[in-house]
Amino acid sequence: MKKWTVWIIWLILPTLCLAQKVNGWTIMYYAVGSNSSETDLLSDIGEMIQGKTADGYEVITLIDRVEGYSEDSTTLGENFTDTRLYQLEADTYEELDGGQILPEINVHTLYEANMGDADLLKRFIQFCKANYPAKHYMLALRSHGNGASMCPDAEAGTADRLFPAELRDVLTQSESVDILGLDVCSMAGLENLYEWRPSDTAFSADYVIASAPLSGAWAYDQILGRLSQKGNGVSQGSSHFEGGMEKDLNPLEMTPREFASLIIEEVYDSQRWASWGLFDNSAIEAVKTSIDELARLLASEKKAHIMEIVEESINYYHNPGGDLETSQLAFPYYGEGFLPTAPDFQEGKHGAYLIFPLGDKVYSQTGRSFWSHITWFHSRDRGHFPNAYGFYDWCKDGGIEGNGKVENFFEYLDFLFDEENGSKGGVNDYRW
Repeated sequence: MKKWTVWIIWLILPTLCLAQKVNGWTIMYYAVGSNSSETDLLSDIGEMIQGKTADGYEVITLIDRVEGYSEDSTTLGENFTDTRLYQLEADTYEELDGGQILPEINVHTLYEANMGDADLLKRFIQFCKANYPAKHYMLALRSHGNGASMCPDAEAGTADRLFPAELRDVLTQSESVDILGLDVCSMAGLENLYEWRPSDTAFSADYVIASAPLSGAWAYDQILGRLSQKGNGVSQGSSHFEGGMEKDLNPLEMTPREFASLIIEEVYDSQRWASWGLFDNSAIEAVKTSIDELARLLASEKKAHIMEIVEESINYYHNPGGDLETSQLAFPYYGEGFLPTAPDFQEGKHGAYLIFPLGDKVYSQTGRSFWSHITWFHSRDRGHFPNAYGFYDWCKDGGIEGNGKVENFFEYLDFLFDEENGSKGGVNDYRW
């Protein structure tokens, strides 16, 4: 029997390690310009290109444009009307391919994305995190907002938009960010902040920057202009919030709180007329607990007394066309002072709102109560209504539907405004 000797030869090949550069921050700018905000978005991008003079962070944008508003062919080199990816640098930019994560977007073909699709936003975040890893991430949503939704895409065929609860439903913990910047109007609602509360299992944001009523665009050139690897250099302006002089920050070292504070400083400097807030979102769960406890106590008070207070309250609302009734129905946000010039507005205390409609008021065009029209504000799926989504955790958490007890603030509103709390749940299909 022949014996075979087997020689095992190990061939060791050199391993080529291609390590990705990890910056301090990646700023993800989701620019929904398929509506009348297009002109402002291009102005923002021009400011970013002008303001980004330091290394240590990246600025990536997904931008959608549309015909009929801006004819700008200078900022990004072409007057395009489709959806494109860019990396922004000092005085320049580079158009990007979406790769395996966003394969429909590349430099050789035209593609019209639905920016109101939360799955597209999810993949944009995934693209940025995979290709531009960093210690920290900021997501800036830039377009229009009305409190109930934001970033409408008028070209999608369905007037699609992003809803607060939709972000938490579609995005995951992997897409969470350190700072969520809502550079849109009217999204600083406690109900919205609660959707994005810190979590180990769902999409969340540690800090949120948002406005209560109307607002303007951030001063991106001033914000990025204060990022420098020299770090802690004194800038020219005085600090309204911290005292002394405003300081530049090193993007490789700055914390989320420091960067968020820098942003709100510059927003404040450029928009003294607006009502912006920087929110530490780790506190929102305690806020909800306190408000739900208040709701349970108020349920024992006489409705007539509460309704008198509601009717005399000041409400936030858009009123661009002079139709006050429709504006109050569409934007049922309770707060003190529409703008900082209102006598009840106090810096450092106001700037967020709570949904509290004039629920008993009858809308003249339908003969039905305001409360019956607020279909989007609900604990369950409201997607069968136009411009509605539902699934608000604020409405669901802390309450048990159908047990006849007021247990959270949403149930208290239904207790106040829906007398038909029968088996079908009255005007909004909810039984408290």
